[in-house]
Amino acid sequence: MPVGCVTIGDVVTDGYDAETTSERVTVSFPHTGKIHFRYGNTEEEAAGSGALLLQPGAPRKSSIRAGKGAKARTVHVRVPRTQRLKKLGLMVPPVMAVGGAREAHSLRGLLLYILPELQRADSPLRRPSALGAMEALIIDLVDALCHAHTAISAAETGAVSRVKAALDFMHANADEALTVESIARAVGVGPRQLQATFRSELCKSPREMLSEIRLENAHALLLVPDAGTTVTDVAFDSGFAHLGRFAAAYRQRYGETPFQTLLRARR
Repeated sequence: MPVGCVTIGDVVTDGYDAETTSERVTVSFPHTGKIHFRYGNTEEEAAGSGALLLQPGAPRKSSIRAGKGAKARTVHVRVPRTQRLKKLGLMVPPVMAVGGAREAHSLRGLLLYILPELQRADSPLRRPSALGAMEALIIDLVDALCHAHTAISAAETGAVSRVKAALDFMHANADEALTVESIARAVGVGPRQLQATFRSELCKSPREMLSEIRLENAHALLLVPDAGTTVTDVAFDSGFAHLGRFAAAYRQRYGETPFQTLLRARR
């Protein structure tokens, strides 16, 4: 169910297992039953008043389980990544339990109120002005959930500041021939410490994060091409030196080849 650029879903099922992917930030609330998500080595589950926040990216395994003699109901919301959410998203785990956050409690209540209202043709919430206000509020609450996590992490460990500095350096120099050593040197730590910090905070290596940043940059360039834009130019401008690896990584991330994205953008 669309609310501007936001999508709200209400799934009632006997249970299922699936592999899903999304280029949006997703927050899932189990109303009845239990939900479980796994992304690489990171996995979380939620039931009752719990909630899971899922970052965009590679396919993740999901399951929903119903209780005895009952169906499972899950309410979820997907929001596009604003520039602010893109930056925050790199600093939080790919799957995160957020049910204890006040923002999650408010978002759950808002969604449960909105859903039946939007199903009524005469609901005042279907007015364009109301839809715009709800869209902005939902995006703000999801943004706040990401902020709440980074604030907690910063209070628990100074590692976040090192990760942030490294990510900022990667963003600013993604088109250069960066190495783990050069990134570590730029933020004043050793390569092994940088590797360990990224693994503990993001469950990914610096190389994996750099590849994600470069893929996002390439995707953005392909979506708004100039007349002479080529896939090769975009790959090199985004920091990829090997065209075959770039094409394979791009297809895994976006479900189509770079050339297909370029053709679609020119139609």
